[in-house]
Amino acid sequence: MCVLKVYSDTNSFKSFAKTTKIPVYSSYDKGEQQGNGEGPVRTDYKISFDISDKDWDDFEGQIKDTILFLTKYYDDLDQLFKTHNITTAYLDFSIYSRLYGDIVNQNDHLPKELIAIAGKLSLGIEMAIYTKDAFDRNED
Repeated sequence: MCVLKVYSDTNSFKSFAKTTKIPVYSSYDKGEQQGNGEGPVRTDYKISFDISDKDWDDFEGQIKDTILFLTKYYDDLDQLFKTHNITTAYLDFSIYSRLYGDIVNQNDHLPKELIAIAGKLSLGIEMAIYTKDAFDRNED
């Protein structure tokens, strides 16, 4: 799974979300309350784009999807970044840790094609690494 997350302190993304051809994952405005009206009030604006639905153990597939996505929607994303005051924007890759048993090191390579196009759009890159059983654990 990979999601592009874009934040602004001053500009709403709601009108962009309604008109763009880019698949929007979610969007919220500053001042909206999180959750079902019971969470804290949001302090910024955010729009997220669904880039890859590959499994968390298919990092290579996520990378390929992301390069295709950024290439396909480059002009639309570039326009978004030129028309909004962006505070931060980054690719968020969710991957499983392969550290178990005798394995003590995990390396995940980012190809130059991804680095180049992400750099042209001024995107950061985050890899959120989870244990395979992270969501199976019971809370006490």
